[in-house]
Amino acid sequence: MTPQSLPRRIVVIGATGALGKELIRLLGHRAIGLSHTAADVTDREGVTRIIDQLRPDWVINTSAFHRLEECELDAGLAFGVNAAGAGYVARAAARAGAGVMSISTDHVFSGVDRPARAPYTESDVPDPLSVYAISKRAGEQLIAQGNPRHIIVRTAGLYGWQVSRKGWAFPDLMIRKALAGEALSVVSDQVTSPTFALHVAQAAIALIDRDASGVFHVANGGECSWYELARRTLDLVGLDVAITPTETVEGPDSAKRPRYSALASERLGSVGVAPLPSWHDALAEYVAGRHA
Repeated sequence: MTPQSLPRRIVVIGATGALGKELIRLLGHRAIGLSHTAADVTDREGVTRIIDQLRPDWVINTSAFHRLEECELDAGLAFGVNAAGAGYVARAAARAGAGVMSISTDHVFSGVDRPARAPYTESDVPDPLSVYAISKRAGEQLIAQGNPRHIIVRTAGLYGWQVSRKGWAFPDLMIRKALAGEALSVVSDQVTSPTFALHVAQAAIALIDRDASGVFHVANGGECSWYELARRTLDLVGLDVAITPTETVEGPDSAKRPRYSALASERLGSVGVAPLPSWHDALAEYVAGRHA
């Protein structure tokens, strides 16, 4: 039996989000989807009770409080969801004999003193700057402590075929604004590895089916600024609209964002998981899928 055909009962927490929906679709009958409302990760007893009842082989936790400015204003909620909540899920899964996968972020790296602009790999030491980033890094540590069968997936600039209460995915937002005739200005001094949620879901399932463990960077290949991503998006849909490149302006109370947080993996190949396509190819696939 190949790794991909192994039967697994997998709970997906956050099943209504962009990544959660892709996981549910790809997993098919193996998936048990739970919305954030159905499984509030900050409710330790509730999460433990649900996972005890379902008895899965794996739990994938996609829950996150990631609105950066709101995290600065409500650190308690940020740490409640991103750190303590992630730990509760990890321990509840361990109690039920299940592995846990949790989704983390490129923001655990500051981008400071990265003169060579070499993408961050799994062996680089995190140095988070914002409340959001610090809470996500704390969550990584609590997951590792709470469950020996853990996979931490760090990704970056995630976008997917999903509109939710959190708003439009970045490429769609650019297209909508351009079509509405709005003036577009996008930061050009924040560089990352924008990543298609479908590709993260595919790699995440492959990692679980191989019983992988530890930290993995799962991002589309290469790097670009948000300005470059916006420009490429509009070019792909044939919109000849001007975009003004801007620099990041941070006030005394605003969240600090890494200027450089591109990711690359030195571990995926070691467990037989192929690297993700380039961000150019991923964006083209995404845009084509919008009109399919």
